[in-house]
Amino acid sequence: MNILSEEFYLYVILALAVIVMLTFLLPCYGFLRKSWKGLGMGCLLQPVAIILGFLLVLLFSYLYNNYQIKQNRKEAMVTVHEAYFENPDSVWHTWYLKPDEECYHEHRFSEVDEDGDTVHRNVANCYDVVRIDSTTVGVEDRIVVCFDLKNHTAIATSLNDTVEIIQIDWPKVEAYLQKQ
Repeated sequence: MNILSEEFYLYVILALAVIVMLTFLLPCYGFLRKSWKGLGMGCLLQPVAIILGFLLVLLFSYLYNNYQIKQNRKEAMVTVHEAYFENPDSVWHTWYLKPDEECYHEHRFSEVDEDGDTVHRNVANCYDVVRIDSTTVGVEDRIVVCFDLKNHTAIATSLNDTVEIIQIDWPKVEAYLQKQ
């Protein structure tokens, strides 16, 4: 399950709904055990249980999200980075090309809003890695990476402008380029 898919957020919402439904059992259990006093205690504990359940689900989803981001970064065979600055805005793109033909793309930008405050935003997307030829891969009709396996060099371009390659895992690249 990908953190960027709607399915992940659907599961979070469903978990929150299940917690709300299960907390309705607290007053019923209290009534069965201690009659009206138990019902009152169950009604008092119900909001506490809902809040604790929500916090646990949100904590789990936050930790899972961070874990998935780290995994996407760690699995990359090539990491390509592009940054450009336009006063007062700045934009950073980082593409993590993985050997499973998936590209995790982080887009960070800061801009000045109408109040004069600087706003920082982070956006993540997943794209497909397309093999163009035996030594070249492309992403999103924007990023093209050409590999020279003999000399262990690579050149990356973004819309025909050369961009920085941060990291290359050559064993992963060679394994990826050798498979059909």
